[in-house]
Amino acid sequence: MLDPVGSKAFEVVKIYGDAQVAEVGVLRFRGSERHIIEVVDGLAPPIERERKWIINISTQFGCPVHCPFCDAAFDYAGNLDTEELLMQVTWALERHPGMAKICRKLKVHFARMGEPAYNPNVLEAMDRLPDVVRGEGLWCCVATVAPSGRDDWFERLYEVKEKHFRGRFQLQFSVQSTSEEVRDRLIPVKHWSLEKLEKYGSGFHQPGDRKVVLNFALARDASFDPRRVADLFDPDRFALKLTPINPTATGRDNGFETVLRSDRDKMLKDAIAQLTEHGFDVVISVGDEREDQIGSNCGQAVRVERKNGLQ
Repeated sequence: MLDPVGSKAFEVVKIYGDAQVAEVGVLRFRGSERHIIEVVDGLAPPIERERKWIINISTQFGCPVHCPFCDAAFDYAGNLDTEELLMQVTWALERHPGMAKICRKLKVHFARMGEPAYNPNVLEAMDRLPDVVRGEGLWCCVATVAPSGRDDWFERLYEVKEKHFRGRFQLQFSVQSTSEEVRDRLIPVKHWSLEKLEKYGSGFHQPGDRKVVLNFALARDASFDPRRVADLFDPDRFALKLTPINPTATGRDNGFETVLRSDRDKMLKDAIAQLTEHGFDVVISVGDEREDQIGSNCGQAVRVERKNGLQ
């Protein structure tokens, strides 16, 4: 099936999921087997869509970062263009006619397959997003490993946030560990140090903004020192999100085990207590177990379709 959007088209290869949790659309662009992505039309159970709706879109065909626990690190084939980025949003919007106008909080995440900071078209897509969604509840979100050499991109990101999304923008850094050595292993591209994350994040956060999120997907052997966090970051500008290592095929193949959802959950309590005492907001984001059954974690749906030969 071809769905026209403007002067281009994409093919819906397959839709996975549960409408009560999340549905994952595997889309093929440019008529090419290499140019397939996934977009998630999701909820935050038990909150109904009218109150919170989440659309996760892909920014690249595959991902050049190759995190060792992510299924998106397959055959990398470059950036999506601006129209292809916005087509994903339109695909989700058209599945629920009229919902964008009444939804209290519609979060568009540039946080699926790919590293957003490697794609300059992401900035133009964000700039055009209010004209596409046309809803007062629109929020914009970016999750990034903060790769080195992309300082100009991050400067422009701040400008777009100030232009359209002050108070309705969520910047999330995928930090993974408080050890730079471990971070180098988990994020195998050159990336910003914790000190540089702090410097940029402190400037990015302005009065009325949401706090910058430091996300730690906690693997069993990844160092997580609350004292390091408290020494570097200001709890008035930064919050923490602790998540499990998702049960991806790549993670299993590489021997990753999660701390959350394991018998080591209790070991985090003291660390969380220390951070709370220092004034940090700490969110433990385990998610709905049905998401794992659906296979809605990054790259999982595309990996399955590639394995099945993209019928």
